[in-house]
Amino acid sequence: MKQKILVLAALTSFCLFAACSDDAASDPTRGELCKTGLSDECLAGGTWKMDGATEITDFDGDTLYTINANHKFNPPATLFFGEDHSFTFTYPPQSTMLASCYEGTTRGSWKISGGMLELKTTIGNTCFYPKTWKDKATIKFAKGNVELNIHGIFFLNSEMENADLAEKGRTTEIFYISEQ
Repeated sequence: MKQKILVLAALTSFCLFAACSDDAASDPTRGELCKTGLSDECLAGGTWKMDGATEITDFDGDTLYTINANHKFNPPATLFFGEDHSFTFTYPPQSTMLASCYEGTTRGSWKISGGMLELKTTIGNTCFYPKTWKDKATIKFAKGNVELNIHGIFFLNSEMENADLAEKGRTTEIFYISEQ
């Protein structure tokens, strides 16, 4: 009888230890959440940063991405994707120098459908035209970060208002967040 109690106690201790070790498992990293590409899990709950308008240049068959010196932010702009499908975009203060219409913070909603990201502004959107953006955004990994490229200009429309069509056509908004 004593042996059965000891075996039962040992088995109970093992089960409790195993249950505790499952609870101690760490949350997935942003890199792990984004490994399959654009998804709710990849975006939600993260504050993504943007250093400015990014120019795309083809140079001897290589595609170069450089931050336009006239539209470089320090500190970066931020875009928070809420788990409730809300977003908050916050401009850095110096962007007021280039935008005739300035919004400090813009709020709205987001969703992903059929590989497309849709953003709808609802508050702080007087500078936005259009107020909704929908396109095929892409996710890639670079320098320890996950990058979200929306392939065009949406948040920086006012910032880029004086750029010619050629410059606007080769400019995109790339947001990044640490893979960790």
